[in-house]
Formats: sequence, structure tokens, C-alpha cells
Amino acid sequence: MPSTTDRPTGRPRTIDPDAVSLVALRLFDERGFDEVSMDDVAAAAGVSRRSLFRLFPSKAALVWGGLDEFAVRFTDALAARPASESAWVALRAAYRVGATFPDEAVEVTRHRLRVIRANPSLERGGEAAVSALTGVIERFVAERDGGSVDDLATRVRAHALAAAASAALTWWATDGAGRPEDVVDEALGLFG
Repeated sequence: MPSTTDRPTGRPRTIDPDAVSLVALRLFDERGFDEVSMDDVAAAAGVSRRSLFRLFPSKAALVWGGLDEFAVRFTDALAARPASESAWVALRAAYRVGATFPDEAVEVTRHRLRVIRANPSLERGGEAAVSALTGVIERFVAERDGGSVDDLATRVRAHALAAAASAALTWWATDGAGRPEDVVDEALGLFG
């Protein structure tokens, strides 16, 4: 029976959630989301099952982790746009900033988007965040254009913009090349 002195002393090692997420996303992308268990992820990432669940309460949480950073970059960039700019120009510029992922996040973002596309059931996991982001766009369009978030034109424009940006990022992740911010900017330019 091992003694208590056989255990490592000192502070427990820190687990990098981004590294764990990347391991999981690679597994999901290679083997399929439904084919990979949380136990598989924990083993591949070299962490305990308990630690994995402390960081990510579900498999879907492993996939949706990066949307928050995108939303922060996007909303901060939107808030910084000059008031004299049209809603369309400001939103296109803010989407470009939002889609400018740090170099270390490009691979994980590509895997994340491919896994979401391959598993439509995952869309429910990010529904609240996507809905909140679309609400930001609706309010921005209404304020800039002097309308209301309840106006048909405001809703259609906001949702069309969000859908186009999402389609562009998904295309980049599955078929495209280049930088995601360039792909989103090109796609939104098609509306211009």
C-alpha cells in the first residue's frame, strides 16, 4: 500500500482549458462527435475525468468554448465605430475584427466550426450565445437606422448579416483557405 509520502507535493498542476479543448476537437473532427466519449477526451488530454468535467460540464461545452472571445471582440469593435458610419459599414468592420482570431486559436476555431457543421445537434448548444449576438446586431441596426428591433427590415438585415458571416466562417473552416477575417469581409462585401 503506498504511503502518503508517495504523492506529489506542492500545488496541483494547472490544466490549460484551450489545450484540452483542442485535443477534444481534433478527436471529434477525426472520429466523429458521437463516437468520442468524455473518457476518451480525458485520456487523450492526460487529465482526470473529474478535472475535465470541472472545466467542461458537457461535450458540447468543449465545442462552443470559443464563441465568447469572438463575441467580445465583435461587440467591442462595434462600440468603437464612429456614429457617422452606416450600420452596414460598421457591422462589416466589427465582424472583421471579431473574425481575427489569434494565431494560436486558428486551428481550434477551424476544428470547432467543422465539428459544429458535421453535427447539427450541436447548434442547440450555442443557441443562446448566437441569439444574444444577433440581438446586439438588431439593436445596433435599429439605433443607427432610427428604427425598432421589432421592424421587419431591421430583423431581416440583422439575421442576414449574422447568417452570411456564419456561412463564410463555416466555408473557411471546411473548404476555404486564407485568414477567416478576410473570408468574412469578402462574404459581407457581396451585400455591399
